[in-house]
Amino acid sequence: MPSGKSKDAIYIFIIIMLVVVAGYSFRGKKNQPSGALIDKSIELSAEPTTTPDEGADDSGQKTFVFKSFHGADLGGGGFTFQYPANWHNDSQYFSPIPIKYYDLVSVDAPVYFDLISTLLFDTSGLKYQIAEDKRKSADSRVKIDGKTFDRYDLIDYGSSGGESTGRVIIYLGPEIGFGGDKYYLVFRWEENPLTVYVPGNDLQVFENMVLSLKFL
Repeated sequence: MPSGKSKDAIYIFIIIMLVVVAGYSFRGKKNQPSGALIDKSIELSAEPTTTPDEGADDSGQKTFVFKSFHGADLGGGGFTFQYPANWHNDSQYFSPIPIKYYDLVSVDAPVYFDLISTLLFDTSGLKYQIAEDKRKSADSRVKIDGKTFDRYDLIDYGSSGGESTGRVIIYLGPEIGFGGDKYYLVFRWEENPLTVYVPGNDLQVFENMVLSLKFL
C-alpha cells in the first residue's frame, strides 16, 4: 500500500496533467476563427443570379455577363465588364485569391457588385456607411458607357474597436429597371475586406473593371 508521500506525489502528478490538458484545450479553441469557413452551397435569395462567360481573351481578361435575375432574363437591363483572367469569381464576388465565406453575408472578396432596391436604399448599409463618413456628396461623378456613377472614396471603420481597416471605393451607379422594380447598381472595392490583407488586391484593377462596363 503506497505511503502518504507516494499518494501526495500521485495527486500532484494528476493535477499537473489536468492543468496541461486544460491549457491545450483552451489554446486550441482560442485559435479557431470566430466563424467557421463554409463553402457556398446555395444561391442567396436576396442576391442576383449571374451568368458569367468564362472565356478569356488575348488580353488576359474574362468577360462577366449579367443578364438574368433570379432566373429571369433581363432583356435590355443587363451589363458586362472585364476582369483579370487569373482572378477568382463566385457570383458577384471577385478576388485575386480563392474566395472564402465565413457565413452567408461575410465574404473576404475585395471586389463585388450589388443591386440595391431604390425603395430600400435609404435604410441600406451602403447609405449608412456614406452617412457615417459624413459625405454630403460624392467625391466625383464618372460617366461610364453613357451612364453616370457617383464615386465615393471612404474610410472603412469596420473593426470591432472602431479603428480604420483601410479605404473603401464605391461606385454608386444608375437605376436599372426590370420586373417592374428599380435598383441601384453598385460596385465596391475594399482595401482589407473583413480586416484581412488580400495579396494582389490592386485598386487600379478594380477601377479598370468598372470602367470596362458595357450596358446591354
